[in-house]
Amino acid sequence: MTALDPQTLVTAEVLGKLVDYFAADRHVTRVYAERAVEQFLVFLRAHVDTVTSEDFGMLLPDGSIGRVVPTLPVDAVWHSVLQHTVPYAAACEQIAGSFVHHIPILTEGMMDGTAVTFTLAALHATGYRVDMEFWHGEAEWCCPPGEPDFTGR
Repeated sequence: MTALDPQTLVTAEVLGKLVDYFAADRHVTRVYAERAVEQFLVFLRAHVDTVTSEDFGMLLPDGSIGRVVPTLPVDAVWHSVLQHTVPYAAACEQIAGSFVHHIPILTEGMMDGTAVTFTLAALHATGYRVDMEFWHGEAEWCCPPGEPDFTGR
């Protein structure tokens, strides 16, 4: 079975804006930016597909269920496009039906690689192309210690 093209998750206009912004913000080539944004879009799709699933995920310290986590390259896309809210919000609307908030957390599963295992399963389950270059290694907490905790915990 052929994997679906991640570029079909959003309109060409939204994709172009996200790619352009990420490339300029992170000083990367357009080819790399396009591949990275594609993986970010697949990540958002996996988030949507798993966020309400009681059968998928891992228990977090606060008792909630952790779903999917980005690796550092994918999280870099997220941080960049969050600064460009109009196309980011449009991508969220097109993929998730509503805005997807970035809530940084650090779990044991992120440190030991378990969270990436859950994430890879969710990414592949979307049916969209998964570029493994962006999913090697462990997920890491994107925000340094001492940053304010805005999650309400």
